[in-house]
Amino acid sequence: MNDLFGQALLDYQNNNYTEDLYTETNISEKDILVLPYLFRSFDAMPPLEQLALKRTYGRTLDVGCGAGSHSLFLQESKIEVMGIDTSKGAIEVCKQRGLKNTRALDLLHLKKEKFDTILLLMNGTGIFQKLGLVSN
Repeated sequence: MNDLFGQALLDYQNNNYTEDLYTETNISEKDILVLPYLFRSFDAMPPLEQLALKRTYGRTLDVGCGAGSHSLFLQESKIEVMGIDTSKGAIEVCKQRGLKNTRALDLLHLKKEKFDTILLLMNGTGIFQKLGLVSN
């Protein structure tokens, strides 16, 4: 299964939730990703996320939008927001939840678009794939 994350979000969205996901990378320990947490309302978000969303302005890009909770709050607040995610399942969930502007897209492939605010909430460093050394 290529899109385990997206399938888990779709299962939750479509009332087929059975278990959470476990994640682990070469730079982090094993962690649990509790699916209902990804569908939380603004009031259930941590204060730092709430602050980031309250300070968002203008045309906004939500990178790794997942289930779309941040983007949906912004859309409801009349902020022009585009949610992107590499998971096609996540983008489908965002559409089902009512997010109007979504794209299944890797951030590194987004070209020629300008944004006033770029959000990377809840994304680990893995979003950048492999980083090369910069030499002078």
